[in-house]
Amino acid sequence: MIALMRVALFLLFSSSAVSAQDEVLEIWQRERVRSAQRSALRPLVDMQDYMHYAQLNNPDVEAALWRWKAAIDGVIAARSWADPHVAVGHFLRSVETRDGPQEQRFSVAQAIPWPGVLDARSRVALAAADAERWRYEHLRADVTVSVVEAYLDCYYLERAIEVTERSMQLVQHVEEVLRMRYSSGEQGHSDLINVQVELGLMEDQLSSLRDGRLPAASLLNALVGRQQDMAVTVLDSPQVAQLEVDSLRAWALRDNPHIQMLRAAVMQAQYAVDLSEREGYPDLTLGVDYVRTGERAAAGGPSGRDPLAVMATVKLPVWRAGYRGREKAAISRYQAARSALQNREYRLLSELESALFGRRESMRKMALYGGDLLTKAEQAFSVMQQSFTAGRSGFFELVSAQRTLLECQLAHERASVERVRHEARIQRLVGRRMPSRSVIERGFAP
Repeated sequence: MIALMRVALFLLFSSSAVSAQDEVLEIWQRERVRSAQRSALRPLVDMQDYMHYAQLNNPDVEAALWRWKAAIDGVIAARSWADPHVAVGHFLRSVETRDGPQEQRFSVAQAIPWPGVLDARSRVALAAADAERWRYEHLRADVTVSVVEAYLDCYYLERAIEVTERSMQLVQHVEEVLRMRYSSGEQGHSDLINVQVELGLMEDQLSSLRDGRLPAASLLNALVGRQQDMAVTVLDSPQVAQLEVDSLRAWALRDNPHIQMLRAAVMQAQYAVDLSEREGYPDLTLGVDYVRTGERAAAGGPSGRDPLAVMATVKLPVWRAGYRGREKAAISRYQAARSALQNREYRLLSELESALFGRRESMRKMALYGGDLLTKAEQAFSVMQQSFTAGRSGFFELVSAQRTLLECQLAHERASVERVRHEARIQRLVGRRMPSRSVIERGFAP
């Protein structure tokens, strides 16, 4: 009766373990996207399209997805019994018995684990699969932020090139005016030389910005899984869905995928401690021994009867030092996992505060350089340009006003880019995840 109850409990746990594995496998299937079904990136895209396309094609995301699948498949091995042993023997010198000579021997043995061992192994494997799932989500979030930052770099380069080109056209106009005045003797040669030097410096700055297009586009293409020489298109005013500032810390500690991964690692280590305790229990092996007996040469009486024996073998775990060592090692790994989780929670809140400060700082600079300061810089340059054209001010005053205007314009562009960058980092820290890859793929379908 006791044996039947144990078998029933084993079958019940096996069905629950299969159900748990099927559940995580179903979640994994929603993330799996076949390569043949992936759509090409449209010619004109915004930052959201690049983020989604990277989720489908980034090699690191794909590798993390398959590591998760490998951990799920490991649950099957964890809950499986050991293979049975089959032995075949032939008597080189047969043993004569009253029934006849013994010729061959066949044995079959099956090790039966101690009750609860397979349960503990499966819990460890399921926790490992859960940790791989959250490692996959953590990598997806990192790739998303990297795509946002690479896109913003490309965007800022284009905006900086546009602003610098407009500023350079103004200086070129000044050079034409000075050249005409120099030809008529109204302006000295030094002013013309100075404006040409200024043009040379701006040309160098513009060349550096243009040359930066290639590495920036190459990085963005690498993140989205495309060839590096493919064209990159950036649209104006990239935006990231903003979050309410309230409750961000609670969301981060609850939903951050890295925190979730470390929590799963703590559970895995805790289950491993329980498993190390159970592995010190004895194992039972049951077997059947069959001996093939030949016919007896002498006549009379029964012969050729084959003996059949049932065997039971118990492994005695008498050498406890090894078991205690494994149990202590499991406890140490559990303590290390708890400490790693606590440390990550502290660092997460610190990184969140830094990202919130960066967001506030960029918003302050956007209001500063995009408001009255930029308007006053434009007015000052316009007045100085009119005064220079009328001959009431010198070249250096005009160049100073032009440089101030250029710095304000570039600072405003940098601040707007940094705001989006910090908002993307905040979303990653608070655990704002992307939709499943299957949902993203349907968005690219024609």
